[in-house]
Amino acid sequence: MSTQNRSLSEEAVQKLVQQLKQAIGSGRYLPGDWLKQIDIEENFKVNRFTVRSALSELHTSGFLQHIPYKGYRVIEHSIQDRIAITEAREIIECAAAARVMNHIDTSGLDELERLAQHFKSAVEEQNSEQAMTLNLSFHRTFNLYCKNPHLNQVMDEMRERGVGGADRGWSKKSTQLASANDHINMVRALREKNLVRLQAIIYTHLNRWKESYKELIEP
Repeated sequence: MSTQNRSLSEEAVQKLVQQLKQAIGSGRYLPGDWLKQIDIEENFKVNRFTVRSALSELHTSGFLQHIPYKGYRVIEHSIQDRIAITEAREIIECAAAARVMNHIDTSGLDELERLAQHFKSAVEEQNSEQAMTLNLSFHRTFNLYCKNPHLNQVMDEMRERGVGGADRGWSKKSTQLASANDHINMVRALREKNLVRLQAIIYTHLNRWKESYKELIEP
């Protein structure tokens, strides 16, 4: 394979990796779902080599589980895994909030507010697919204003490994509405330059999933 062809092939793999991450993060693929190679080839218009390479990379980075002779499925985390990931996100995202507050501008605030309001409308209309997509867009946009690509990537990937969206907590409209109000309040805290309030909202937002698993979480 020539250098140019190798470069184009790698670009195709990385593009598919990002598309599949977004599909997982938005709830198109739920925890435990099998990712069939032929379906991905058809849906994303890519060849088998690209699909296999992308699935292998997503397995290595912790998004997928590989079952020999069966294939790949979206990873399902145990309760203890989710608690540990949430604790890590608390530390990282509450610290990163200060960077977001320092760097975000008026256009960024307006975009976050637009996404927050559209997300709430989608929840109220019970449009789950649109709500998940808007939820993903809100968090990705928020994280962009860290202005640190490495930190941004870590936060996006920790959030999108199938941990947050598609669980029994997310299926409750009351939890979705509470999350929508968290988004609105995050934007308000950013506009007010109230870092303590922003960090408190982020902490509450990250831990909302636990409300649906109280009987499984040790006090």
